[in-house]
Amino acid sequence: MTKNLNIIGFILLVASIFVFGLKGMAAEMGIAVAASGVFLAFANLDKFSEFKGAGFEAKLREAVDEANATIENLKSVAAPLLTTTIDLLAKDGRWGGDSAFDKNHALYDKLIALQADIDISDGSLEKAKSQYLNIHAWDMISDLASDIERAGKEKFTVEFREHLGSHSFDKPPSLEKFLSLLDEVELQDKEGQKLERIRQYYQTYKL
Repeated sequence: MTKNLNIIGFILLVASIFVFGLKGMAAEMGIAVAASGVFLAFANLDKFSEFKGAGFEAKLREAVDEANATIENLKSVAAPLLTTTIDLLAKDGRWGGDSAFDKNHALYDKLIALQADIDISDGSLEKAKSQYLNIHAWDMISDLASDIERAGKEKFTVEFREHLGSHSFDKPPSLEKFLSLLDEVELQDKEGQKLERIRQYYQTYKL
């Protein structure tokens, strides 16, 4: 358990330095680093309960019990940190190509795994996750629509917007409606690969 908590604390530390440092947000980075440090300190308190001595073990176990009670407070610190990080990922660096996309989603997946390990339930965090996935789904489908139009399907992006609407953080584009627009479209290899990636994206993240 302690090993897992150490990993969680380390990920929080690295993620906070990376994201806030990249944005030049020194104050926020300092707060996040401090919170990660506190998390790591509490995560390792149970090691000291292994020492025994007259009246010594009881005091240390009392400290561990107090640390366990503080876990809920640490979760309240971790929740807004995760929310802010995912929110930044959703609104910045969306047009950096496949490499940036993959890096962003690798970090997103780690943050979601971290949420599960810490067992955090937070409405704002769930909203940030949903917005992150929704807007990237729009980017992916819009990119494919543009490729189809450039390949010769005139005014396909216009047709796409008429049927699916505009970019939105609130909900993803309907994959079913998009696929219906492709009934008479012959996709090239590149477009076919992008469509398959979109299908996998919707399946993986249950959109």
